[in-house]
Amino acid sequence: MPRRAHTPLLALLLATLLFAGSSCSGGRPPLAYLSLGDSLAVGVGASDPPERGYAPLYEARLERETGREVNLVQLGVSGETSESFIGSYPDPSASQLARAEAFLRRNPGALVTLSLGGNDLLQAERGPGRRREAALEEFGENLDRILSTLGRASKPAPRISVLLLYSPDPGGPADRWTARMNAEILACAARHGAAVANAPELFRGREEEYLRPHDVHPTDAGYRALARAFERAEPVPSGPDAG
Repeated sequence: MPRRAHTPLLALLLATLLFAGSSCSGGRPPLAYLSLGDSLAVGVGASDPPERGYAPLYEARLERETGREVNLVQLGVSGETSESFIGSYPDPSASQLARAEAFLRRNPGALVTLSLGGNDLLQAERGPGRRREAALEEFGENLDRILSTLGRASKPAPRISVLLLYSPDPGGPADRWTARMNAEILACAARHGAAVANAPELFRGREEEYLRPHDVHPTDAGYRALARAFERAEPVPSGPDAG
């Protein structure tokens, strides 16, 4: 069955802002953009992470396309897993999820990008098969909780895009587990109305250009590709005509 056409989140945002701009007067406040997740959110591997990670690149694209100032707040933490994102801190308010929820309450309708699951995948890879299966299930449960909490944090709700994982070892055993992790991300995104940024589609066949040698982190070119993935992020098809 043909796939239903979906409009990228950036196009929907532009349409919303155009309508809002035509129906109100006065100065337009900055757009709030919250970057969440792991080392990819932070920009590890880029030659200048604060300038050449995907978050600042996406911020710059938003400013060009909307004509609005965009305020980027970076809460990403290198090494973060879905479990540590939720808690695992002596002070629960120090978790990335708690800080994100507080930010969204102050900034209703903010844009959110989330990259999470890579460290869950790497940890699961090192364990036996049963541990990998458990890690997949735990990741899905954690991501459900994360997207539910973020989505309820404000009205209007934040506009969330989640990054699909590229394989850290193309052609190797990690491919299978990456695909299964991405299936969890797609299912969770569909349940919570989040968009997905299709990194695997852009990275496939260009890993030598987009990944650092002997490293799971992207090059500058790879981060530009991740920014493009977020620019093209689309809601997940759901229902009987999906797929």
